[in-house]
Amino acid sequence: MRYTPRMKAESNLGGLLGKSSRLLANVFNNDLVKHNLTIAQWTLLALLWDKDNQSQKELQEELLKNKATITSLITYLIKNGFITKSKDELDRRSYIVSLTNKGREMQRVTIPIAIQNIGIATKEITQSDLETTNKVLSQIINNLTQEHS
Repeated sequence: MRYTPRMKAESNLGGLLGKSSRLLANVFNNDLVKHNLTIAQWTLLALLWDKDNQSQKELQEELLKNKATITSLITYLIKNGFITKSKDELDRRSYIVSLTNKGREMQRVTIPIAIQNIGIATKEITQSDLETTNKVLSQIINNLTQEHS
């Protein structure tokens, strides 16, 4: 079955994804600002929580951001003591980005906030519906990634 988009933003997939994403981002940003972070900065930290000591290029590819944006995020996070950047010993043209203790501490502080916000966003939605939603969104991401790679 083929998806046929409706013209009203609030009744088509793109409009609904965009609005729900913006609403969740606004709520989370309001919480993160208390910790001197934005969602974009927090997302970069989250990648490092999962796998520390990544190259700037790896972070850029994972976040789907351009080099200038990643450089700006890294500069802010270094300035505020969340991460460090050092030359890659194997490739002197590349930089490795690593968490500081302060950056690691933000995981303990902010993950509960993220979980609480997801809980608010998903209240009254069944586990089955959430699993289906995650599956569908993952497939959309795969489709778009393959289409534009």
